Amino acid sequence: MPRPKHEEDLTAGQDSFLDVITNIVGILIILVMVVGGRVKQVVLGPAPEPSVAAVELEEEVQRLDETVASAEEEIEGLQAQASEVAAAAEMAADSRLELATAVSAARVELERRKQASDAARVAAAERSTRREALQAEIRQCTLEAEGLRHARATTEEVLAYPTPIGRTVNGEEIHFRIAGDRIAYIPLEELFDLAKNRTQRSVGSITSTEARVESVGPTQGFALDYVIEAKIDQSRGQVLIRSREWVVRPAEPAVGEPVDRALAPSSRFRAVLAGVKPDTTVTLWCYPDSFAAYRQVREELHRLRIATAGRPLPDGAPIGGSAEGSKSVVQ
Repeated sequence: MPRPKHEEDLTAGQDSFLDVITNIVGILIILVMVVGGRVKQVVLGPAPEPSVAAVELEEEVQRLDETVASAEEEIEGLQAQASEVAAAAEMAADSRLELATAVSAARVELERRKQASDAARVAAAERSTRREALQAEIRQCTLEAEGLRHARATTEEVLAYPTPIGRTVNGEEIHFRIAGDRIAYIPLEELFDLAKNRTQRSVGSITSTEARVESVGPTQGFALDYVIEAKIDQSRGQVLIRSREWVVRPAEPAVGEPVDRALAPSSRFRAVLAGVKPDTTVTLWCYPDSFAAYRQVREELHRLRIATAGRPLPDGAPIGGSAEGSKSVVQ
């Protein structure tokens, strides 16, 4: 019985594949044998001698390696030295700060001691000056005591003032102004009489009740400024006129006479006192620049047994009074 056609094709394909594999293996074996034969023909000779340039280059490389190693060692040493220098610099900075602080403290202490020394020197000079002054005063007192011991006893009059019990002045009163160590009589009563006469003459011309200022003088070196006011009494049909306040002003700054000359005989002050009655009070208007002169005049008035009243005034204050003012107080 004949074989099927498809089985013949399969057998032929397998034989072709095996033939290809066999051919490849054979080629590989041939190649191995050829390479092995060529290897056997290679003769191994000795290694070639190195050239001079290569030797020098190798030596140069070795020297460079040594130089690099030496440089690395030096760098490590320099780094160590740099660390030491940095530490020393830090210590030096701390020391410099401590030294600056110590110098500043020393300067402050030196200045304090200098000031203390100057103060001690000044105090010593003051004590020396004071000691010399005390010694001079002791010598002066000693000389005065020695002179008094050999001087004859003398009697000195001591002016005794009455007990200062004040009383209001109700009787006659005359006034003096003491300023610039000069004393001047104030003709107050005469000025009041002039003001009264002038007011009486002008009664008919007073048409308003408003207050107005009038002036009279000067008389004996003084003028009087006064304020008058009118009041109408309708029940009686009268016009009442009164002086509400007044001010005395000197006609010139240096009015009067010096106190020393006034206390001498035949002075204007003595002439005014000659007409004083026993119950008359002398009022002294005194400014601050003449208190010493005021004491002299007061002592003389006490010696003459004339009642005295003092009216101290501040600088620039005028001498004046008013209907509501106070009277002088005599002691």
